[in-house]
Amino acid sequence: MMIPVELPNREKERGVSILLRYKGIAVDDGIMDVYDAARNMMAFADYVVVATHEMYGRDVEVKAEVSAFNQGSFETDLIFQVVGLAATILSTTPDVASVVNTVKESLGLFQFLRGEPPAKVEHNNDQTVTVTNNNGNMTVVQTESLTVVFNDKAALAAQKFVGEALAKPGVDKIEILSEGQMVVSANDNDAGFFHPIAAETPVVEQSLKMGLTIQEPSFKDGTSNRWTMWDGENSLQFTMEDPEFIARIDNGERFGKGDILVCDVCITQTKANNKLKVQRAILRVHSHQTGPGQADLRLTLD
Repeated sequence: MMIPVELPNREKERGVSILLRYKGIAVDDGIMDVYDAARNMMAFADYVVVATHEMYGRDVEVKAEVSAFNQGSFETDLIFQVVGLAATILSTTPDVASVVNTVKESLGLFQFLRGEPPAKVEHNNDQTVTVTNNNGNMTVVQTESLTVVFNDKAALAAQKFVGEALAKPGVDKIEILSEGQMVVSANDNDAGFFHPIAAETPVVEQSLKMGLTIQEPSFKDGTSNRWTMWDGENSLQFTMEDPEFIARIDNGERFGKGDILVCDVCITQTKANNKLKVQRAILRVHSHQTGPGQADLRLTLD
Protein backbone atom coordinates (compact mmCIF):
# COMPACT_ATOMS: atom_id res chain seq x y z
CA MET A 1 0.00 0.00 0.00
CA MET A 2 1.37 3.33 -0.93
CA ILE A 3 0.52 6.92 -0.42
CA PRO A 4 1.33 10.14 -2.20
CA VAL A 5 1.85 13.33 -0.32
CA GLU A 6 1.43 16.53 -2.23
CA LEU A 7 1.71 20.09 -1.08
CA PRO A 8 -1.10 22.04 -2.61
CA ASN A 9 -1.07 25.23 -4.62
CA ARG A 10 2.36 26.67 -4.23
CA GLU A 11 5.79 25.93 -5.42
CA LYS A 12 6.71 22.28 -4.65
CA GLU A 13 9.83 20.62 -3.42
CA ARG A 14 11.06 17.52 -5.22
CA GLY A 15 9.04 14.38 -4.52
CA VAL A 16 9.66 10.68 -4.16
CA SER A 17 7.46 7.64 -4.68
CA ILE A 18 6.55 5.34 -1.84
CA LEU A 19 4.66 2.08 -2.35
CA LEU A 20 2.61 0.08 0.15
CA ARG A 21 2.03 -3.43 -1.14
CA TYR A 22 0.08 -6.35 0.33
CA LYS A 23 0.84 -9.98 -0.44
CA GLY A 24 -1.12 -13.20 0.04
CA ILE A 25 -3.81 -15.40 -1.47
CA ALA A 26 -6.53 -12.78 -1.00
CA VAL A 27 -4.43 -10.29 -2.95
CA ASP A 28 -3.51 -12.79 -5.66
CA ASP A 29 -7.16 -13.74 -6.14
CA GLY A 30 -8.29 -10.10 -6.16
CA ILE A 31 -10.71 -10.51 -3.25
CA MET A 32 -9.48 -7.78 -0.89
CA ASP A 33 -12.50 -5.89 0.39
CA VAL A 34 -12.74 -2.50 -1.33
CA TYR A 35 -13.73 -0.77 1.92
CA ASP A 36 -10.77 -2.32 3.75
CA ALA A 37 -8.50 -1.16 0.93
CA ALA A 38 -9.84 2.39 1.19
CA ARG A 39 -9.44 2.45 4.99
CA ASN A 40 -5.88 1.10 4.70
CA MET A 41 -5.04 3.75 2.14
CA MET A 42 -6.34 6.54 4.38
CA ALA A 43 -4.57 5.10 7.43
CA PHE A 44 -1.25 4.93 5.60
CA ALA A 45 -1.72 8.53 4.49
CA ASP A 46 -2.34 9.58 8.09
CA TYR A 47 0.82 7.76 9.18
CA VAL A 48 3.00 9.51 6.60
CA VAL A 49 1.53 12.89 7.54
CA VAL A 50 2.29 12.32 11.24
CA ALA A 51 5.86 11.26 10.39
CA THR A 52 6.31 14.44 8.33
CA HIS A 53 4.97 16.69 11.08
CA GLU A 54 7.18 15.03 13.69
CA MET A 55 10.20 15.72 11.48
CA TYR A 56 9.43 19.28 10.41
CA GLY A 57 6.47 20.58 12.39
CA ARG A 58 2.96 21.43 11.33
CA ASP A 59 4.11 24.32 9.14
CA VAL A 60 4.92 21.79 6.45
CA GLU A 61 1.76 21.21 4.43
CA VAL A 62 1.17 17.63 3.46
CA LYS A 63 -1.66 16.15 1.44
CA ALA A 64 -1.90 12.48 0.52
CA GLU A 65 -2.97 11.58 -3.00
CA VAL A 66 -2.93 8.16 -4.64
CA SER A 67 -0.89 8.39 -7.83
CA ALA A 68 -1.22 4.74 -8.82
CA PHE A 69 -3.48 1.90 -7.77
CA ASN A 70 -2.92 -1.73 -8.61
CA GLN A 71 -4.21 -4.97 -7.21
CA GLY A 72 -3.13 -5.04 -3.57
CA SER A 73 -1.00 -1.90 -3.72
CA PHE A 74 -1.21 1.88 -3.50
CA GLU A 75 1.47 4.24 -4.70
CA THR A 76 2.06 7.75 -3.51
CA ASP A 77 4.24 10.65 -4.49
CA LEU A 78 5.57 12.48 -1.46
CA ILE A 79 5.88 16.21 -2.04
CA PHE A 80 6.23 18.81 0.70
CA GLN A 81 5.84 22.54 0.93
CA VAL A 82 6.78 24.99 3.66
CA VAL A 83 4.21 27.75 3.95
CA GLY A 84 3.85 31.13 5.60
CA LEU A 85 6.45 32.62 7.90
CA ALA A 86 7.89 29.16 8.53
CA ALA A 87 9.35 29.19 5.03
CA THR A 88 11.90 31.75 6.24
CA ILE A 89 12.53 30.45 9.76
CA LEU A 90 12.43 26.66 9.40
CA SER A 91 15.91 25.46 10.27
CA THR A 92 15.81 22.36 8.08
CA THR A 93 14.52 22.12 4.53
CA PRO A 94 12.01 19.25 4.27
CA ASP A 95 13.69 16.19 2.85
CA VAL A 96 11.43 13.39 1.63
CA ALA A 97 14.16 10.79 2.14
CA SER A 98 14.24 11.68 5.85
CA VAL A 99 10.49 11.14 6.09
CA VAL A 100 10.82 7.74 4.41
CA ASN A 101 13.53 6.85 6.93
CA THR A 102 11.27 7.92 9.83
CA VAL A 103 8.49 5.71 8.44
CA LYS A 104 11.01 2.84 8.21
CA GLU A 105 12.42 3.28 11.72
CA SER A 106 9.07 3.83 13.44
CA LEU A 107 7.36 0.82 11.86
CA GLY A 108 10.45 -1.23 12.69
CA LEU A 109 10.17 -0.07 16.31
CA PHE A 110 6.68 -1.56 16.64
CA GLN A 111 8.22 -4.91 15.69
CA PHE A 112 11.30 -4.40 17.89
CA LEU A 113 9.15 -3.55 20.94
CA ARG A 114 6.70 -6.38 20.15
CA GLY A 115 3.79 -4.15 21.10
CA GLU A 116 5.14 -3.34 24.58
CA PRO A 117 6.44 -0.07 26.07
CA PRO A 118 10.25 0.10 26.03
CA ALA A 119 12.11 -1.02 29.11
CA LYS A 120 14.41 1.98 28.79
CA VAL A 121 14.93 5.03 26.58
CA GLU A 122 18.23 6.94 26.66
CA HIS A 123 18.59 10.26 24.83
CA ASN A 124 21.89 10.66 23.00
CA ASN A 125 23.67 13.88 21.98
CA ASP A 126 23.01 13.52 18.23
CA GLN A 127 19.19 13.71 18.09
CA THR A 128 18.90 9.94 18.48
CA VAL A 129 17.67 7.68 21.26
CA THR A 130 18.79 4.25 22.38
CA VAL A 131 15.71 2.11 22.95
CA THR A 132 15.86 -1.08 25.03
CA ASN A 133 13.05 -3.60 24.71
CA ASN A 134 11.85 -6.00 27.38
CA ASN A 135 14.20 -8.72 26.15
CA GLY A 136 17.19 -6.49 26.86
CA ASN A 137 17.96 -5.82 23.18
CA MET A 138 18.89 -2.27 22.13
CA THR A 139 18.49 -0.24 18.97
CA VAL A 140 19.33 3.38 18.07
CA VAL A 141 16.79 5.47 16.12
CA GLN A 142 15.95 9.11 15.48
CA THR A 143 14.08 10.78 18.31
CA GLU A 144 11.24 11.55 15.88
CA SER A 145 10.83 7.86 15.03
CA LEU A 146 10.14 7.01 18.67
CA THR A 147 7.78 9.98 18.94
CA VAL A 148 5.78 8.63 15.99
CA VAL A 149 5.37 5.29 17.79
CA PHE A 150 4.03 7.11 20.88
CA ASN A 151 1.69 9.26 18.77
CA ASP A 152 -1.85 7.88 19.18
CA LYS A 153 -2.97 8.91 15.70
CA ALA A 154 0.04 7.26 14.06
CA ALA A 155 -0.28 4.13 16.21
CA LEU A 156 -3.98 3.74 15.39
CA ALA A 157 -3.17 4.22 11.71
CA ALA A 158 -0.45 1.53 11.88
CA GLN A 159 -2.89 -0.76 13.68
CA LYS A 160 -5.25 -0.31 10.74
CA PHE A 161 -3.02 -0.60 7.68
CA VAL A 162 -0.57 -3.11 9.19
CA GLY A 163 -2.02 -4.97 12.20
CA GLU A 164 -5.64 -5.37 11.13
CA ALA A 165 -4.72 -5.88 7.47
CA LEU A 166 -2.32 -8.72 8.32
CA ALA A 167 -4.92 -10.30 10.59
CA LYS A 168 -7.27 -10.73 7.61
CA PRO A 169 -7.40 -14.23 6.06
CA GLY A 170 -5.33 -14.44 2.90
CA VAL A 171 -3.08 -11.43 3.64
CA ASP A 172 0.26 -12.57 5.03
CA LYS A 173 2.75 -9.79 4.26
CA ILE A 174 3.08 -6.08 3.62
CA GLU A 175 6.00 -4.32 1.99
CA ILE A 176 6.81 -0.63 1.81
CA LEU A 177 9.16 0.40 -0.97
CA SER A 178 10.59 3.71 -2.11
CA GLU A 179 12.20 4.32 -5.47
CA GLY A 180 12.18 0.56 -6.04
CA GLN A 181 14.09 -0.18 -2.81
CA MET A 182 12.66 -2.07 0.16
CA VAL A 183 12.02 0.22 3.13
CA VAL A 184 10.36 -2.11 5.64
CA SER A 185 8.19 -5.22 5.66
CA ALA A 186 6.03 -7.13 8.14
CA ASN A 187 4.29 -10.48 8.07
CA ASP A 188 1.21 -11.92 9.73
CA ASN A 189 3.22 -12.98 12.79
CA ASP A 190 3.82 -9.28 13.49
CA ALA A 191 0.14 -8.29 13.33
CA GLY A 192 -0.32 -8.10 17.11
CA PHE A 193 2.58 -5.69 17.58
CA PHE A 194 0.95 -2.77 15.79
CA HIS A 195 -1.27 -0.89 18.21
CA PRO A 196 -0.97 2.19 20.46
CA ILE A 197 2.02 1.92 22.81
CA ALA A 198 1.85 4.41 25.64
CA ALA A 199 5.06 6.02 26.78
CA GLU A 200 5.78 5.24 30.39
CA THR A 201 5.39 8.28 32.62
CA PRO A 202 7.08 8.46 36.03
CA VAL A 203 4.77 8.40 39.06
CA VAL A 204 7.23 8.14 41.97
CA GLU A 205 11.01 7.85 42.13
CA GLN A 206 12.76 7.08 45.40
CA SER A 207 16.48 6.77 46.13
CA LEU A 208 17.71 5.15 49.33
CA LYS A 209 20.58 3.26 50.90
CA MET A 210 19.79 -0.26 52.07
CA GLY A 211 21.20 -3.70 52.69
CA LEU A 212 20.18 -6.54 50.34
CA THR A 213 20.93 -10.25 50.62
CA ILE A 214 22.01 -12.03 47.42
CA GLN A 215 19.64 -14.84 46.45
CA GLU A 216 20.43 -15.24 42.76
CA PRO A 217 22.82 -13.09 40.70
CA SER A 218 22.67 -12.56 36.94
CA PHE A 219 25.34 -11.48 34.48
CA LYS A 220 23.32 -11.01 31.33
CA ASP A 221 23.65 -7.79 29.36
CA GLY A 222 21.16 -4.92 29.44
CA THR A 223 17.91 -4.93 31.39
CA SER A 224 17.96 -8.72 31.63
CA ASN A 225 20.77 -8.32 34.20
CA ARG A 226 18.35 -8.71 37.13
CA TRP A 227 19.60 -9.91 40.50
CA THR A 228 17.14 -11.56 42.87
CA MET A 229 17.66 -10.01 46.31
CA TRP A 230 16.06 -10.32 49.76
CA ASP A 231 15.26 -7.01 51.46
CA GLY A 232 14.30 -8.55 54.82
CA GLU A 233 10.65 -8.99 53.88
CA ASN A 234 10.40 -9.81 50.19
CA SER A 235 12.33 -11.46 47.38
CA LEU A 236 12.68 -8.77 44.68
CA GLN A 237 14.49 -8.26 41.38
CA PHE A 238 16.99 -5.44 40.86
CA THR A 239 18.97 -4.50 37.77
CA MET A 240 22.65 -4.28 38.65
CA GLU A 241 23.85 -0.90 37.33
CA ASP A 242 27.15 -0.54 39.22
CA PRO A 243 29.88 -1.20 36.61
CA GLU A 244 32.64 -1.08 39.23
CA PHE A 245 31.05 -3.88 41.26
CA ILE A 246 30.51 -5.98 38.14
CA ALA A 247 34.17 -5.40 37.21
CA ARG A 248 35.23 -6.59 40.69
CA ILE A 249 33.25 -9.80 40.21
CA ASP A 250 34.76 -10.26 36.73
CA ASN A 251 38.22 -9.83 38.27
CA GLY A 252 37.63 -12.66 40.71
CA GLU A 253 36.06 -11.14 43.83
CA ARG A 254 34.40 -14.06 45.61
CA PHE A 255 30.78 -13.82 46.57
CA GLY A 256 28.13 -16.26 47.69
CA LYS A 257 24.45 -16.75 48.20
CA GLY A 258 23.54 -15.07 51.47
CA ASP A 259 26.13 -12.30 51.12
CA ILE A 260 24.87 -8.82 51.96
CA LEU A 261 25.40 -5.82 49.71
CA VAL A 262 24.98 -2.34 51.16
CA CYS A 263 23.80 -0.31 48.18
CA ASP A 264 22.38 2.89 46.80
CA VAL A 265 19.07 1.81 45.30
CA CYS A 266 16.64 3.62 43.00
CA ILE A 267 13.00 2.52 42.94
CA THR A 268 10.91 3.97 40.11
CA GLN A 269 7.16 3.58 39.70
CA THR A 270 5.82 4.33 36.22
CA LYS A 271 2.45 4.26 34.50
CA ALA A 272 1.60 3.15 30.96
CA ASN A 273 -1.81 2.25 29.56
CA ASN A 274 -3.27 2.92 33.04
CA LYS A 275 -1.09 0.16 34.51
CA LEU A 276 1.54 0.70 37.20
CA LYS A 277 5.01 -0.78 36.96
CA VAL A 278 7.87 -0.81 39.48
CA GLN A 279 11.52 -0.90 38.46
CA ARG A 280 14.34 -1.39 40.97
CA ALA A 281 18.01 -0.70 40.30
CA ILE A 282 21.21 -1.04 42.32
CA LEU A 283 23.18 2.08 41.41
CA ARG A 284 26.23 1.61 43.63
CA VAL A 285 27.53 -1.08 45.97
CA HIS A 286 29.17 0.51 49.01
CA SER A 287 30.19 -2.68 50.79
CA HIS A 288 30.07 -6.44 50.34
CA GLN A 289 29.63 -8.49 53.51
CA THR A 290 30.23 -12.24 53.27
CA GLY A 291 27.41 -14.36 54.60
CA PRO A 292 28.32 -16.87 57.35
CA GLY A 293 28.95 -20.42 56.21
CA GLN A 294 27.81 -19.89 52.63
CA ALA A 295 29.38 -21.65 49.68
CA ASP A 296 30.87 -19.52 46.95
CA LEU A 297 28.78 -19.05 43.81
CA ARG A 298 30.33 -19.94 40.50
CA LEU A 299 30.23 -17.06 38.01
CA THR A 300 28.47 -18.04 34.81
CA LEU A 301 28.45 -15.57 31.96
CA ASP A 302 25.38 -15.81 29.71
